[in-house]
Amino acid sequence: MRAKKIFGVDRAVLISQGFHIRRAVALCEAAGVDGFGVGVDDEHDATWYYGGAREVFAAGKALLDATFRPDPHFLGEREKGVTEALAGGAAR
Repeated sequence: MRAKKIFGVDRAVLISQGFHIRRAVALCEAAGVDGFGVGVDDEHDATWYYGGAREVFAAGKALLDATFRPDPHFLGEREKGVTEALAGGAAR
């Protein structure tokens, strides 16, 4: 939501660990951002299993966020850097 409201992002490519890319894309879609995700699956070490277990709870919170759409705590002022960069101008 912050990416859309602060930076004006309406499309995003997300690259992250494979076990939570679906959640990240779903949250983008819920915020009105067209998201495309690429999940990276490396070797499964102890941190991968921790992340997978954590994902169970994170997915539940994401469902609540997508359903009720709470406002961000720290929204901030509108930034033009992304828009200017995509237009070929320099951010000021």
